[in-house]
Amino acid sequence: MNPTRTEAAHTFATALDAGRIAAADTPRVRFPLQRGAITDNGATPWTCTLGLGTPAQSLRFMLDTGTVNTWITSSACTTHACCAHRAFDSAASRTFRASGQPPKAVDFGPWGTMQVELGYDVCHLQRDVGGHVSTTPLNEPISIYLATEYRGVQFAMLDSDGGLAIPAVPSAQPSALLEQLTRQGLIDHAVATFDVDPLLGRGECTMGAIDPTRFDPASLNVMPVQPLQGDLSYLWNVPMQALRCGGNVVAEHSALVLDTGSSRFKGGAAVIARLQNAITDGGKRPLTVHAATALAAYPDIEVELNGTVYTLTPPQYFQRLGAHRWEVGVHVLEGLPDEMLVVGSVFLDWVYSIFWYQPPAVGPCIVALAQPRRNTPSRVTGLWRNGFGSTLDIGPLDADGCFRGRYTSSTGASGDYPVVGVADPHPDGDSIAISFAVSWRSLVGKPDPSWHWVSGFTGLLQRKDGVDQIATTYLLQQNADAQTPDWMATAIYPSTFVRIG
Repeated sequence: MNPTRTEAAHTFATALDAGRIAAADTPRVRFPLQRGAITDNGATPWTCTLGLGTPAQSLRFMLDTGTVNTWITSSACTTHACCAHRAFDSAASRTFRASGQPPKAVDFGPWGTMQVELGYDVCHLQRDVGGHVSTTPLNEPISIYLATEYRGVQFAMLDSDGGLAIPAVPSAQPSALLEQLTRQGLIDHAVATFDVDPLLGRGECTMGAIDPTRFDPASLNVMPVQPLQGDLSYLWNVPMQALRCGGNVVAEHSALVLDTGSSRFKGGAAVIARLQNAITDGGKRPLTVHAATALAAYPDIEVELNGTVYTLTPPQYFQRLGAHRWEVGVHVLEGLPDEMLVVGSVFLDWVYSIFWYQPPAVGPCIVALAQPRRNTPSRVTGLWRNGFGSTLDIGPLDADGCFRGRYTSSTGASGDYPVVGVADPHPDGDSIAISFAVSWRSLVGKPDPSWHWVSGFTGLLQRKDGVDQIATTYLLQQNADAQTPDWMATAIYPSTFVRIG
């Protein structure tokens, strides 16, 4: 019999109240995460860098709840796809041990197969006990697949050199990381949390404990994992009441797989077709756009889990794949059942997620989602456009009002530029004071070496004629030199931004 949501919530609350998984001195292992480029293969852009072997070889791994395979690219692989990554040289590690098992092929679905050999070596991790942080090699080696051959553009586009599996089932060969850390006594609780900031491009996975200061406890949503049958039993599958988009019910009384190794919504042909149809209004809107302003024409996506509705706006579920290309983060994954739905960073980037593994004899695995502390609701957050047609994407406000964002221009200053700013986090009245700066060095393409400019915008957000507007005065500052004296290096202009999303 499947456990109820009430039973799962009670189990989680009991552990939380007892301080077993949330105490400051609870041992934990930290994995700093960096966000790479979103690519067209649907894999997560988030990776951590760890040392494998002795001496430690620095390699990038994705921490993956969507697989049972822990693997690393081997220096024995010479295909084009392998050469796009760093590789582990087992011969250079004095602690490496081959398993003696024959090579095998591992199926990666539509990506193809990977030829692997099982081996054992130590992994160097960042352990935190009561605030004392040290880099610690595992007491015992992990078992890991050495990928000796894989091919194709999907593998080549991976940001990572390998993956560390966090499955919802037991796995000894290759190692499941949560189990391995618990078995070796480096952590007391087989729990993994993910807290990332897509605008800052960094985050952290913590194993062994949760940190209540990073999320709003009132928003905690606890759900039991509903095990899937057969070859997909390792997935973290939770009940989903409904999936809605643009007033259309896409799915209800269904389920959702939470996959930290993915970037998009992906699934069976039937449910993906309905979701794409709702997003595009039956094909009237394209799945790919070439200007950020076009996103305002698209509807929100609502995911209802355990009575909580999570809303994704178009800037959140569209993925930027180039300087002037945004694509809906939804695609069919061949081989999945028609109604099966999986979601990755396009959703998980906006929540604090907790994956609690329990052996089948103890109880069900549990997933909990919460609102991150950084996502303070504000009228400032969103997509704005000024009179030049340039767009300003302001991310969530931190508790102190600080935010990050992007300024996209298709005028003479064409490019995608970083924004940092601050807004009054507790405004008194209908207006909000706001100030932000833009560095005119594009995040995409090759920066113009002759550009040495910055801008500062200061103004008020007010609602006028039923529309939110940010009326600013901005200073455009360039470097002073022999041809440009100080008084000529600063220009002052007005600029008003209107909300479009």
